[in-house]
This record gives sequence, structure tokens and C-alpha cells, in this order.
Amino acid sequence: MDRRNFIRIVGLGVATATLSSTLSACSDNTNKVDYGWNGPTASESDIRLKLLAYAILAPNPHNKQPWLVKLIDSNRIELLVDQSRLLPETDPLARQIHIGQGCFLENLAIAASHYGYLADIAYFPQGEYSNRVVELKAVARIDLIKRSDMQEDPLYKQLLIRQSNKRSYDNSYLTGEQKLELKRLPFISNSQLTIVDNEADNGYLQKVLTQAMRIEGTNKQRDLETIKMFRFNDQEIEQYRDGFGLAHSGVSGIKKVIAETFFLDRAKTELDPTQFAQQSVDLAREISESTSTFALLVSKENSRLAQVKAGRDYCRLNLTTTAMGIAQHPMSQVLQEYDDMLPLQAEFKRYFKIDAQHTVQMLVRLGKAPKTEHTPRRLVKNLLLT
Repeated sequence: MDRRNFIRIVGLGVATATLSSTLSACSDNTNKVDYGWNGPTASESDIRLKLLAYAILAPNPHNKQPWLVKLIDSNRIELLVDQSRLLPETDPLARQIHIGQGCFLENLAIAASHYGYLADIAYFPQGEYSNRVVELKAVARIDLIKRSDMQEDPLYKQLLIRQSNKRSYDNSYLTGEQKLELKRLPFISNSQLTIVDNEADNGYLQKVLTQAMRIEGTNKQRDLETIKMFRFNDQEIEQYRDGFGLAHSGVSGIKKVIAETFFLDRAKTELDPTQFAQQSVDLAREISESTSTFALLVSKENSRLAQVKAGRDYCRLNLTTTAMGIAQHPMSQVLQEYDDMLPLQAEFKRYFKIDAQHTVQMLVRLGKAPKTEHTPRRLVKNLLLT
């Protein structure tokens, strides 16, 4: 059989595979290894390490986990960007990387509330840098202040559950009450949340998201950057503890075994990623057409501070939809800043009447789908600067 009938590898910060329908009943979603998703160990006594075990579970682009941490004194943490974990081809200005920093901070602050601590966050304590560079300066300094009156953030219970669900959805709509709940979220970045769920706008978005993936796939280096983060088998997942594989798009059991054993090959894919790119386009079309509700998070500013705050807001959005039983998945291609994406991005902003000077920080699908395995996380000790 032609491997194209079996496998579609995706470049959405995602990978997936499908096999023939005769195998569909053989799938299961049992995750044998938690890769961090059980939270801190019961024996961990350092509050900073406890909180970092939650922070590392935050959403981040391509699951690069671009975080470095300094432990200072007994109750202080500094967060920096790991410059060895950037995405220069698909995120050339590191905007998404800094959104990921904000997600990390929000997870940490929420977890701190559970243990009775206020996470007092000072942004860029050594000075904010331009949104066109990444410097080895702290993105944030976090002081942990014990408070007897600290109330647990209600989103704490979602920290070990949250995920970005890359499956096809069921074209379901959010209820009016659900949309109102999301639009009432108190965003610290003063960003605006726009929910898109009418037929005309959905049709436009589905075409734009497919075209954006097509543009991304016209450049081999961009494809290779994504392929580098795709984990072709369990051995790679265990070795790297980052990126994403078939299981993280819901492919498991015999389907996963057959795909990884007989059809997935890193060397061949990296040598010629043409098929990878085309399959990415096909899947972008499929999953966008399975979605009837989208959301845009738009900010007036695009400084590094604005990006970090938008990340904190996006994290709360993701945790809130998790609590509501709604699947969520970012589709960021049209938002990326490399030159050949800019014309489509400008057209997209004009269509939705978004000011040319404003920034769409996140674009996500919302809907219903079975859960998948969580993407792996590295050990907390791997984040520590000594």
C-alpha cells in the first residue's frame, strides 16, 4: 500500500497519523509514562521545585520548553529564555517563545496559590529588551510570599489535565453561556478575545489556515525545524522528552505501532520533506473544516512585556476551556512573522477588521474531541541554571 494512504505527518506544531478503518477499533489512549504530568513528587520539600514541576507543564510552541530558571535564596526564582531552544524559521521574532514564557509564569502562579503562596512577579527586572531580539536577561523575577489568607486559584485543578488537542473536532458550537464566560475572563494584557463561529467567517478561516500551512511548507528549512521536533518513536520521546509524536494526536495501540515501525523514517523525511509539507496542508484543511468555533486573542501592543502577559492570558483561557470540557488547539501559521507570510497575514487582519498595528497573539480552534496523551516534559533539573 502507498504510505500516503497510511500516514499524514503534520507541521502545525503537531504530528498525526491515520491508518485504514479496519484498524480503527484497535486504538487505545493509555499513557504508560507520565513524563511530568503527575506533578511534583510527594518527597519534594523545596517549594520552588514543587512549583516548577507545574510550570513546566505550560503550553509552549512546538513543545520546545524554552525555559531557563535560576533559584535564588529560598523563595526567589528568575525565569529566562533558553536561547538554545528558539524557533528561528517559524518564529523568527521569538514572539511565540515569549508567549510561552507567560504561560510558564501563569502555571507557576496558579500552583503557588495551592500551597498558600503569592507569586509576586516582577517583569524584566534587568530591563526589557526589544521585541526583535532575545537577550540573556530575566524575563521575570518571582518572589514567593507565604500568605495565611491565600485562596487556591480554581484553575489549579486543571494544571495536570490541560492539553492542546490536535484531533479533528465535531463541528460543535459553544453555547451562548460558554462564549460569555470566556469573554468575561479578566485578561491582564488588556487583550481582546474575539470568538468566530458564523458560517462565512469560518469558511474564510478554514481557507486561510490551509493557505498559511501551504506557505509554511514552501520552505525546506521551516519544514525541517518542525520535523526536528517530531518524535518518530517512543525511543525518541524517552531520549528528548520534548516535541510531539503520533500519540499526542490521538494515534495509539496497533495503529501507532504499525505507523512507527513500517512507515515513519526520520532520515528519509529530513532528506526530502516534500511529502511532509503536502500532508501538513491536507491535515490543516481537514482539522480546520472539522471546527465551527475559533477564537482570536488580539493585543494593541506587541512589546516583549505584552507578549508575556498575553501568554499568561492564553494559559488561563486554555485552563478555563479545559474546565468547561472544551478542546482547544492553536493554529499559529498565519500569525508568524517571516516575510512570505506577511501578505496573507495582512489580508487576514483586514478581513476581521483588526487594526494593522495590533497583533493577533493567538488563534485557536475550540470544539469537542476525545483527549490525547500529553506531550512529554523534561525533568525540572534540566531547566536549572547553576
